[in-house]
Amino acid sequence: MKKSQMLKPAILSLAFLSVLSGAAVSPALGRIQQAFPDASELTIQMILTLTPLFIIPFSLLSGRLSLTYSKRRILFVGLGIYLLAGFGGGLMNSMTSLLVMRALLGVGTGLISALSLTLIADFYQGEERSSTMGLSSAVGTMGGVVLTLLAGWLAQISWRLAFGVYLVSLIALLLVIFFLPEPPKTEKIQASSPEKLPAGVYGLGFLMVLLMIAFYLLPTRIALFLQDTGIGDAGQSGVSIATMNTSAFLVGLFFGWLRKRLKSYFTLLGIISLGIGLLALVYVQTYSLVLVALFVSGLGIGVLMPTLFLSTANQVTSELNGPAMAVINSSIYLGQFISPLAFNLLEKTFAFQSIRDYFLTGGWLTLIAAGVFAIWMFTRKPSKANQKIS
Repeated sequence: MKKSQMLKPAILSLAFLSVLSGAAVSPALGRIQQAFPDASELTIQMILTLTPLFIIPFSLLSGRLSLTYSKRRILFVGLGIYLLAGFGGGLMNSMTSLLVMRALLGVGTGLISALSLTLIADFYQGEERSSTMGLSSAVGTMGGVVLTLLAGWLAQISWRLAFGVYLVSLIALLLVIFFLPEPPKTEKIQASSPEKLPAGVYGLGFLMVLLMIAFYLLPTRIALFLQDTGIGDAGQSGVSIATMNTSAFLVGLFFGWLRKRLKSYFTLLGIISLGIGLLALVYVQTYSLVLVALFVSGLGIGVLMPTLFLSTANQVTSELNGPAMAVINSSIYLGQFISPLAFNLLEKTFAFQSIRDYFLTGGWLTLIAAGVFAIWMFTRKPSKANQKIS
């Protein structure tokens, strides 16, 4: 099957939307609070948290639907909901209706986010699959940075205009309509007796949950860290997160090339980078060193996210790409949800004395994981190497 030159941009545009979904309007929260003064702080926070909560079940549902329904049809429905709910949030006149729109945005994102990864596995093989997974991660990361900054600029004019960033989904919808064919299928699986996913997929999903628990310390705690330590202010937290995302973006651009040359060492270096970045925040005393620590952490997440996606795609047949990617995609949001709960429990258990203790704990847990991976890597049998994460 000859691929259109616009096929890859069409697929990558979906990754762009997946990262954008929840946090894009975070810069507008202050203005929204002013517009709805009777809303509690928890209600305002739900503008961000309600979306990923709905992504999890609908991501899993999209994987199952892809076994029996056209993936293009699922994408049309998901993109339509995404466009209307995303942009529509800015048209609402009550907090209840705004939250309904945010929940629907989660529905739309759930339907398209796992499929954006599934399509890479459907249309590409070998090194091209690897490099495209890396590009997907890079595009999603940088898209989240650029459009969040745009939303912040629009929010200075009006909180309603911040929701205009979701109109970018119209471009993705047009690319899907004109340049994304239905992926090739070998044999239609009947809904009544679907093939089971390998146990390894659920194992990789568990690893993704653990990864996100450790990583999500950074976006959720860095603003408080800068403020509590006196190193910076809340305004500098945006630059800090952008620095981390930039390094993840750079890794994504060269992911296929790096993975081909470093093999399993690439994954090990990714885990170590994340751990070192977290531990560095325990000791840094200047803002410039905070940026260095976050850059190193970003390198780690830039390696590990596409690695887990690629390892999942390589474990299943083309027909099961949808359900498998849905499991991994849902694991991302589940890990993000669990992260603050897990570290609050650790704080009470070990009586943390400062915010640096969060990064100390996360860093050591990550480096322990690196040690376990290194032991596995150096003791596994060569004949089974290709069946493992690399």
